[in-house]
Amino acid sequence: MKINTEHSKKKLIEELIKVCLESSKAIMEIYATDFDVETKSDFSPVTIADKLSEEIILNGITKLEPGVEVIAEESFYDGTKEIENETFFLVDPLDGTREFIKKNNEFTINIALIENKKPTLGLILVPTEKSIYFSYNTTNSYKMSYSGAKQPIKVKSKQSENNTLLYARSSASLRLNKFIKNNNINNVINCGSSLKFCLLASGYADSYLRFDPCYEWDTAAGHAILLGAGGNIVNLDNTDFIYNKKESGYLNDGFCAYAEQKPIF
Repeated sequence: MKINTEHSKKKLIEELIKVCLESSKAIMEIYATDFDVETKSDFSPVTIADKLSEEIILNGITKLEPGVEVIAEESFYDGTKEIENETFFLVDPLDGTREFIKKNNEFTINIALIENKKPTLGLILVPTEKSIYFSYNTTNSYKMSYSGAKQPIKVKSKQSENNTLLYARSSASLRLNKFIKNNNINNVINCGSSLKFCLLASGYADSYLRFDPCYEWDTAAGHAILLGAGGNIVNLDNTDFIYNKKESGYLNDGFCAYAEQKPIF
């Protein structure tokens, strides 16, 4: 299967959804148990659900696109450090592991295709919602239920007076307060994982801010979906947000995702 045309990417996203549904089933079976939690080399948590989901997804991608390289979170920590080509997949098999451990339902499965440093296809599955967000051409994005009912999604219009910011669950800081003041934000929603990208792309907020570093697999799928819904992401210095940053180990310093209007830093 080639991935350089819209038709083949549409077919690819359909097949990737099937893979993610299999992964979701495995994750939810573990979610219902008293699973163990391990600690990775960077002191972040990992569970058997992260590992099993990644195994299912990597097997699926290998069958669908055997010639395309993949960077996936758990195998990256196990020693897979760099890819050779400009076209590759980024996989976060369980984004929001801390939320998964807390059992607050705010975790996702993320797959993205990167071409020439930009995400051109993105898929986020929310297991507890039984919903799937995706884009395969970055000009349209959709939300679909497990039953197959699909609807297009668009970012929020600036006509609304309620200026809402999405932010991770953490204490307020002077930097955050400055951003809120500069952008006339009057409502802050705290939630975990790439679910924030889904909310932003669906019109529930105006921006999503992150000051802490994160890896490319944390943002790529959400970035593609946001592009298709009419939004975008910038670095905290307002420069373009790109991928395949080997020199930084695929690590970003932070970002702001936005609906229609670029943020003021």
